[in-house]
Amino acid sequence: MVTKQVILVAPSLHNSSCNHPRYHNISFWSTVSASDLIQSLVVLLLTFGILFANLLLICVINSRRYSKYIHSQPRYLLTSLACNDLAMGLCVTPFAILPSLKNCWPYAEIVCQVQALLRGAISQQSAVILICMAMDRYYCMLHPGRYHRRSSKKVSYYH
Repeated sequence: MVTKQVILVAPSLHNSSCNHPRYHNISFWSTVSASDLIQSLVVLLLTFGILFANLLLICVINSRRYSKYIHSQPRYLLTSLACNDLAMGLCVTPFAILPSLKNCWPYAEIVCQVQALLRGAISQQSAVILICMAMDRYYCMLHPGRYHRRSSKKVSYYH
């Protein structure tokens, strides 16, 4: 009996949403409504808020002034979560401003696929970091003596 090997290939996509005939003879600003402008302004403010808040969090958590109050493991986890959210603010949310103004996807199909991949990957990574944080806090609360003994800098250098 001969088995046939099946290779899965993604279907080809054609970005035609902004190439529709209704957009050909119309200027850009005549199609933008007040609600579209407000929506894109909200996306822009969210993008700047994400960037500012996460940069501030990274700087504060890793500063010498506050690092002595937070153990290294939670600090690393919080920093990685903030970096992950920073990646979302840099790589995903800015690309939503123009589609909210035009009511169509103006970028190429590869940008669409990369955006979908980044949204999924960054969200999954956030979930994994949150699970690691929950496990770290659970172990810290359940076994505080062993946790602090094993997570101290003196012990970690010898292992």
